[in-house]
Amino acid sequence: MPERGTLTRERTELVYWTWPGAGPPALLLHGIGNYGRYWDLVAESIAGRLSLIAPDARGHGESGRPAQGYALADFAADALAVLDATGTEDAVVVGHSMGGLHSINLAARYPERVRALTIVDASPDPLPAGAERAQRLLTGRPARFADRAEARAYLERTSPGYPPAVYENRLAFAFRIEDDGLVWRSDPAALERIMSGRMPAEDRWAALASITCPTLVVRGTRSNVLSEGTARRMVQTLADGRLMELDAGHNVPLDRPRELADAVVVLAA
Repeated sequence: MPERGTLTRERTELVYWTWPGAGPPALLLHGIGNYGRYWDLVAESIAGRLSLIAPDARGHGESGRPAQGYALADFAADALAVLDATGTEDAVVVGHSMGGLHSINLAARYPERVRALTIVDASPDPLPAGAERAQRLLTGRPARFADRAEARAYLERTSPGYPPAVYENRLAFAFRIEDDGLVWRSDPAALERIMSGRMPAEDRWAALASITCPTLVVRGTRSNVLSEGTARRMVQTLADGRLMELDAGHNVPLDRPRELADAVVVLAA
C-alpha cells in the first residue's frame, strides 16, 4: 500500500502518494476528474522496479480546492513542490490526459527536473471529440449519489467494460462519503476553470518541440482523444520521441497497466 504525504503551497494543501522502489523515481500525473490513486494498477505492475510519486492535483482527490490557481504554472509549481518534499531531484514523469499536458509543460519549463517523459493519450490539439465527451461527463454528472450502489451503477453505465477492481478503486478515491450520500472529491468549479483555461494549441506544440529528454508517446488504439495522426506528429516534433500504441481506450493506465508499466521501466533505465 502507498504512503500518504502532504505539503502546503501558498495556503493550499496538496496530498500525494508514494510507493517505495529500488529504481529511479517516477512522478505520475493523473487526468482531469481523477486522483493520485488512479495509478494503483500501474503501481502494482511496476512492483517496486521504480519508486513512485502520485499527487492528487489541486481541486482533485484529497488535495485542497482553492477558488483560483488552476493555470499551467500553478500545476507545474505544485509538481515541483511535491518533488522537493520527497527529496527528488529529477524524475521520470508520466502524465495521462490532463496530466500528459501538464507533463509537457513541466518538461519544457524545467528540463533539469525531468529525466524522461511518458505522455499517455494526451493531445496537444484543442478539444478532440473525446475531450468534448469528457467535458460533458464532468460538467453534467450528478452531484450526489444516495449510496455506493447508485454511484457504482453510474460508473458502470458511463465507463463500461472495466474489471471490478477499477470500479472499487473509483468508489474509494473519487468520492467523499457524507451523511446523505456520496459526492465527488473533484471540485466542479475547479474542473470548469481548468477546461476553460487551456493553453492555445500552438503553444502546446511549441512546448513539445522544446523538449529534449527521451519521450514516449503512448496511444490507445481505441482512444477518441489522441488520433494516430496526431500521435505520429507528436513523435516527429519531439527531439527524442518514440510511439507505443496499445489496444486500449483513452484510459490506457486502466486498460493496459502491465504494458504501460513495463514501458516506463524501460524508459527509466
